[in-house]
Amino acid sequence: MDKNFRLFLFSSACSLLGIEIFQLAIPLTTIALGYSAIETGWCTFAFFLPVILVKIFAAPIIENSNKKATLAMSEVGRIICIISFITTLYLLNFQNLFYIIFISFIFGVFTTFTEITEPTALKLLIANKNSNSILTKYEIRTRVVQLTAPSLCGFLITYSIYSPYFTMLLISFITLFFISGIKFNNKSQKNKKYNNFFESIIDAFTWIKNNKLFTIMLLLTSINNLLHPILYLTIIFSLKSMNIGYDITGYILSGLGVGGIIGGMIAGPLSLHFNLRNLVLGINILRILVFAGFIFFPTPIGYFTFFMMKAILGGVWNVCYNIYSINEIPYDYIARVSALSGILIKVCTALGGIMAGYLINYYSIEFCLYILLALTVIMFICTIPFKKVYTSRILVTDPPK
Repeated sequence: MDKNFRLFLFSSACSLLGIEIFQLAIPLTTIALGYSAIETGWCTFAFFLPVILVKIFAAPIIENSNKKATLAMSEVGRIICIISFITTLYLLNFQNLFYIIFISFIFGVFTTFTEITEPTALKLLIANKNSNSILTKYEIRTRVVQLTAPSLCGFLITYSIYSPYFTMLLISFITLFFISGIKFNNKSQKNKKYNNFFESIIDAFTWIKNNKLFTIMLLLTSINNLLHPILYLTIIFSLKSMNIGYDITGYILSGLGVGGIIGGMIAGPLSLHFNLRNLVLGINILRILVFAGFIFFPTPIGYFTFFMMKAILGGVWNVCYNIYSINEIPYDYIARVSALSGILIKVCTALGGIMAGYLINYYSIEFCLYILLALTVIMFICTIPFKKVYTSRILVTDPPK
């Protein structure tokens, strides 16, 4: 692992840690301030909304931009958001729901810029290198952050609802330090020229339509991302109903990180020994059992265990999806294809956040868990009819020696 990739990995990990803390701190903050499940759901939805409104327009610009400058600008934007949030809520004691939604939205805009830029930066950094090994490390980075963020945020917010935001500031400055040392090879950044914005987007959409396997994997990933925020908020409110403290809640949610690290570590060997169809079928069968576990074992230990098992499956799936995407999507398309696929994925994530609030408020926690179980069955059904498409592609491709 060369110095450039190490710096990128550290900067990406720190950036993601700040984003994950914010994503968890916002619903915990609104709950602590006395807002309802529906109002909490709208704050979560606002964070994901920029993917729908901004990502597709920003992608063609970022595709041809300086990647290092864009990553740094996105981090600075989030720093400004956090400072504004702290100033208004903590110093001025202005605890208005619409202001929280607004800050959540703007923070999401700069997070979207980072999400568009990172795949293109990663594509540059892994050119002519073993993508399987590198992307496994990249996935483990994600899961280490998911292990750290809930525990850290839960501990901090127990001390003060504002302390996570002060911590985010420190993390963002560390991120900028790592970004400053990265050097990208810009020789390959001469992309195809288009007459207008719509032509470039239609070209990327055509690429997606012509790659059936990518379309199937995108559909499955989108449904999975619909499940996640519903499960996240459902478990948070379930633990609240048991009078479990925010610190313990954070530790329970950290099961995602523990399982994700395990999943990331075993993903590489599994992808070499099983074809993609068998991996996808196996993951989706086991996912049904895991979501059934949340229903039949509604205890803190049960939640931690099944969060960990869910994350093991997610870690394997994410490495497979990332290996395929990075290897198959041409560099000239990666920002736009990532943006289009990201819109569908994050639309599902945003809908999950808002759906959770309404389902919990008007029905019950148990009803939400049964809805999640039904969606996992739908995911399994989606994997069955496409045997030819799955088995016609090699999952792991290493560069020629």
